[in-house]
Amino acid sequence: MPYVYRCRRCRASSPPGPRRQAEEYRQQHRDIEHGGLVPDGEAIVRVAGSAPDPDGRYVSTGAVVALLVVLAVGSLLARLLGH
Repeated sequence: MPYVYRCRRCRASSPPGPRRQAEEYRQQHRDIEHGGLVPDGEAIVRVAGSAPDPDGRYVSTGAVVALLVVLAVGSLLARLLGH
């Protein structure tokens, strides 16, 4: 799940990445731009549209593939049995 560090005061954002990477960008930004102080309005946010669980987006795809296989097997059986 990708996260981004945002400093509203500077209007700066880190590239998306793991939360730990966003936290490292936050600390570097604080040290370099704000003398180690915490600027108002900074936040680490989850990238909109990303799945909470990285593997979660594949669950529905697996279900669709399974359904298609069941339908194909059912169609084949119906043709073989002449119905």
